[in-house]
Amino acid sequence: MGTLMEQAQLYHQLWISASLIAATTFVHGIFVASAAAVFRASKGRQRGAIRFLRDSVVLVILVLWLMAAHVIEIGMWAWTFLRYDLFPSWEAALYFSAASYTTLGFGDVLLPDAWRLLSGATAANGLLLFGLSAAFLFGAVGRLELGGKE
Repeated sequence: MGTLMEQAQLYHQLWISASLIAATTFVHGIFVASAAAVFRASKGRQRGAIRFLRDSVVLVILVLWLMAAHVIEIGMWAWTFLRYDLFPSWEAALYFSAASYTTLGFGDVLLPDAWRLLSGATAANGLLLFGLSAAFLFGAVGRLELGGKE
């Protein structure tokens, strides 16, 4: 079962994970909601080349906006890793955070064994939020009616 200290460490990691997942999801929700509002406002009745250019620009802006959200969320994880002195530098914390959040997981930089549960939480968080971004973009592209109506 583990010592009382190990159990406390486990619960501490679960609390940190749940808090960060909630916070990053909230941040992502703000970005998605604001992107949806801008998207709705930009929807017009143009045709031809003007519509094609507008739709292309809107799509690029949506992708960059959502990527900005992911960068902030990766930074939130990195800041937490630094706060608990799990990495010696901001660069190392950010690198590990990005590798875990994107589920790339090179494995060349690792959390200390006592904290390794956080890496799985980081990956699960990134996977879900990238999925949310993909779903939003899928819906947006469908509404842009790229290529016109049949």
